[in-house]
Amino acid sequence: MTSTLFTLSSRQIWPQVLSTLKFRPSRLVLFHTDEKEESFYPSERLKTFLESSPAFQPILVELRRISHDDFSGIIDALSDAADAWTLDGTNCRVNLTGGNKLMAMAAAEWCRLNSTPCFYLERNRRLIHFESENYNFKPGIRTEEIHIQLAHDLEPLGLLRCQLSDAEVVHAGERLTLRENGRNLHDNDIRRLLPQSIGKDYLKFLNCEEMGPRVPENVGDGLEYATALILLRLGVPMVQRGIHLRPKSSMNSPRNEGELDLVFNWKAKLWTVDCKDRLSAESRIEKLRNKLLSSLQLSPTVKEDLDKLEEELRAKDLHPLKEDLLSISEVGGLLGKVVCVRREKLPDQAVDYARSRRIEVVLKDQLIPSLKRLLEAN
Repeated sequence: MTSTLFTLSSRQIWPQVLSTLKFRPSRLVLFHTDEKEESFYPSERLKTFLESSPAFQPILVELRRISHDDFSGIIDALSDAADAWTLDGTNCRVNLTGGNKLMAMAAAEWCRLNSTPCFYLERNRRLIHFESENYNFKPGIRTEEIHIQLAHDLEPLGLLRCQLSDAEVVHAGERLTLRENGRNLHDNDIRRLLPQSIGKDYLKFLNCEEMGPRVPENVGDGLEYATALILLRLGVPMVQRGIHLRPKSSMNSPRNEGELDLVFNWKAKLWTVDCKDRLSAESRIEKLRNKLLSSLQLSPTVKEDLDKLEEELRAKDLHPLKEDLLSISEVGGLLGKVVCVRREKLPDQAVDYARSRRIEVVLKDQLIPSLKRLLEAN
């Protein structure tokens, strides 16, 4: 067991979370710079999360300031902290993953001079260990993979709050888990319910813990509950539904920034799912066209007007859709996953936009196999 873990704070929380779960230090020292958005605020949020989460207890989290551009100053800051708690290579370890490159280089140099082990965590959860002996640095002496099950039971709401930088949770929504009768469902039972997507049809299979005032029912609730039910049956331990956010810059404003339909933690990634169960512009106009054709003969002018209206509606739908995709893509961080669930195929422009931001698009009629594929792939 590592008694004290030194780590360099940054916006990305998973290198800190996974390494803390791996080494189980009794004390975590988060070195942060004066850059508020990139380092100081993230370190404060991480401290709150770690100290409030049962998975990390018992732990003491200390915040200490460090330079971002002074090589000698970084080494001195690490030395001061080590002296304060009488730390050396026997009871201290350093995480080089966060901070900028200069900070990582200086931290590695401090480890070399003080014979203190250190490590770097790759995005694929591969942990690369380094050691120093007689002032000689031994790079990459061994590697191992941090098992994803370490983070299996971490609450998605806590991870989300830790990850958010420009927004704040103002309503935590519902915490969904699977009832025993939900475990015994067959996929075909869910498929029969999907065309209707009525919320009450799924609630009998779910435990719903309200995390705030009850939110009025919406037309799209059914698809959200259906998606959550499928995710839970596929092994996701819990899903947070209906999280309302507000910009931190306007905390006195009653206006919410938006809503995250579903958020969950799966295989050491924070996942966000956006569900919309509505007809496309093409489908709405096609329904109108068929109704008109059933009662009268359309003139070329009316047909042309319908085509123009369809194009206008498509353009009108595209702009908020892109904004929606952009906002959810920024929630999970570098290692986050975003899934967009829709009743019908997205317009080509929206598909290209989603692909450019690594957003997975799933259609309602393929919900079960598509979600299974995504969860198993990750």
